[in-house]
Amino acid sequence: MLTVLLLSLAPLAQEPAPQRALHVLDRVTVYSGQALVERTFSWAATEPGPVELLLGPFPLEALSDSFQAKAEDGSARFMDLEVRNQVGQPADSAARSELAARLAALQEQRRALDSDQAAIQAGSRLVQSLLEAVAAGSAGPPGEVGMEITIGNLYDFVRQRSRELDVEKAAYEKSVRELDQQIADLQNKLGQIERGDLVRYQEVKLNLFFERAGEARLRLSYLVRNAWWAPTYDVRVATDLTGVTVGLLAEVRQKTGEDWENAQILLSTSTPSIGLDPPKVPLRVVEMPRPRSFGAPSARAAELGYADDDARKEAEASADGFMPAPEVAVQDFGITTQFVLPQRKTVRGNGEPHRFILREVPLEVRAERYVVPSRSDKAFLRAEVKLSGDAPLLSGPAKVFLGPDYLGQATFPTLRPGDSTTINLGIDPNVTVTYETIVDERDEPGWLASTVQVTRVYRAALKLSAAAPGPVEVLVEESIPLSRNEEIEVSATQLQPAPLNDADSKLLQREKGIYRWRLPMAPGASANVRWGYVLEFDEAVEPWLHEE
Repeated sequence: MLTVLLLSLAPLAQEPAPQRALHVLDRVTVYSGQALVERTFSWAATEPGPVELLLGPFPLEALSDSFQAKAEDGSARFMDLEVRNQVGQPADSAARSELAARLAALQEQRRALDSDQAAIQAGSRLVQSLLEAVAAGSAGPPGEVGMEITIGNLYDFVRQRSRELDVEKAAYEKSVRELDQQIADLQNKLGQIERGDLVRYQEVKLNLFFERAGEARLRLSYLVRNAWWAPTYDVRVATDLTGVTVGLLAEVRQKTGEDWENAQILLSTSTPSIGLDPPKVPLRVVEMPRPRSFGAPSARAAELGYADDDARKEAEASADGFMPAPEVAVQDFGITTQFVLPQRKTVRGNGEPHRFILREVPLEVRAERYVVPSRSDKAFLRAEVKLSGDAPLLSGPAKVFLGPDYLGQATFPTLRPGDSTTINLGIDPNVTVTYETIVDERDEPGWLASTVQVTRVYRAALKLSAAAPGPVEVLVEESIPLSRNEEIEVSATQLQPAPLNDADSKLLQREKGIYRWRLPMAPGASANVRWGYVLEFDEAVEPWLHEE
């Protein structure tokens, strides 16, 4: 009895507290509105059995029901996890030391940049001093001893050196901006720790079971809100319209509550926020819409081995020092497409845009000038482009350049290989267009008839400047009225030259009354297009001609 009493009074055994594991950001897959964040960590167990780990902190933007864990290497098996909301100071002494070390390293880089600034300023003073000395007739360009001092070689030296200094200054200012932002962010985080500011965050309690002693590597993933990416394009058109180069870029923004430091970035066209289930088919009187189906997120890029492939490319660099630039890998899964950036990137969680070059898009180009004489005396440049690559072209805005000149912004639709679209490029000043009415007659009915006949004929004169860089192709389109009343007859007349007669052109004539002419023109050449129509209607009817 005494033994039982003593045992009952003994303190209950305390369960061991979960141990905190340090995790590293590995990969981020960005969708539209969300991102899938993956972190890796390792843990060594001295003996078989269960282990409880705490991971965090994680931002509140992380979806609590999306956390998943899996063992990638070792004898540990994932059992379950629990996501907790916490209020407090998540940074421990180790995290504080890490932040302080990073801040010290950045501040050292900032001081090195100040030395670069001093060197740039010294170079600028040297160039200025050289100009003053040569003006006084007492010096010449440095390193050119014995060379005759002339205004020409002095000008060449100063121009080259000034250009070099401008490039160095621009790179310096960019580096200063980036470092100052990073330093300010770290100082703010350290300030929160020193002040003991309370923050809201999430952490994960993870239960593992080690089947044998040893080290295991594990991966934790979760979805987070407020992350976006969108494709943008830089379209550069040759001045003679013989070629179009399209650069596909990605603009990434995120305000997830955490920075993505040195992460492998994947950009996916999947739309997980829409859902996987198609909508129910509604009952409608006129028609039934086809259900839409949305694809699941694509397979993980980690299983494709890109990191190993990059290492292989570096190892195969040629002996003469040439190394090809890293390229974005494109995986087209039919329903979705993934762009895997070739190097690790850092994307701050401040909502600022980050632009990454994805690839150049190969296009086949057919250039033409487009004219509607009755509506405008201008010829508009446009290019029909056909996607000839092996990856789709996503819809997005495009900045269009003609040679070195910026023309404006256009929009690319979604294109699959083999699809085509038209890019409008503005006005070609080398083509002049004049438009005139050459026939406008009305024949009233005679004694024995009651039919009124109205004839109208138009002419457009086109001329290509002799200073044009080369021959061009001009597409002319004009419309002839369509009758919507059986009492009014319309017939085309005086079509010179003969309009296009292909299937598409015939369809336009039947459905919209649009006639088309395609005219090749050499520099200095002129061309005329004539078209008209005849209206016949009863004298008791006065038709109303209007445009839609």
